[in-house]
Amino acid sequence: MGQHCSNCGAELMGQYCAACGQRRLAGRLTFAGLARDVAQRVFRFDRAFVVTAWRMLREPGRLVPDYLAGRRAGYLDPIQYLISSVFVQFVVATVTERLAPAVGRTSAYGWLGRLSGVLVIKVLMIFWMATLWRLMFRVTRYNLAEIYVFAMYAFGTLGLLWTVPPVLDLMLPYQLGADPLTVLLVTFVIEVSYLTYAIWQFGRIPAWICAFRVAVVLIVGDALLTWVVGPDYLAHLLLPALRLTH
Repeated sequence: MGQHCSNCGAELMGQYCAACGQRRLAGRLTFAGLARDVAQRVFRFDRAFVVTAWRMLREPGRLVPDYLAGRRAGYLDPIQYLISSVFVQFVVATVTERLAPAVGRTSAYGWLGRLSGVLVIKVLMIFWMATLWRLMFRVTRYNLAEIYVFAMYAFGTLGLLWTVPPVLDLMLPYQLGADPLTVLLVTFVIEVSYLTYAIWQFGRIPAWICAFRVAVVLIVGDALLTWVVGPDYLAHLLLPALRLTH
């Protein structure tokens, strides 16, 4: 006798029920199974995550249009990708906090401002920046929802790029994050460079116009938020929840 769906009782012919779509379940839930399920459904640290990150680094102008056109097999949707990226940032920030004192490289703390913060605030910041782009510049090729999809993919990838400086700071014989001005400059260059490249591919806009618009949106967006909520409260929301002691 064949196995039946735990949800609707229909006979199963494969890994998913043809009647209700639920995945085949085998046996009692174990901790390993729960961890695997969370990793696959929420964070998705599998081949699809690697493919998505690689394509967003190499050809963001093709991956996002593929998603918008319905060609979505083999890589993550924007929400899963963004959440997975934020989790990677959290892990790198936590490991950096633990390792920096042990290797005498507390300068790595200087990079953690971009890696931490509340997930909801990070997501709202992405929508805030994307909305500013839509309001400030005339966009005819894509609507607001499509711009949000691009922003989630782009800022998810940018978050992965932000994990590189603290790792290098721990490995190289130079205290890269000791100077706050250097940290600010490097992170700003990373943001403008990647977003310019991604928007240039996605929007088919000249590179110099992309760079100018990206810089304007980042500066205006941060300035408006600072003016509305105040610098102290904004720092409380976005800077590390970890209590760093230099």
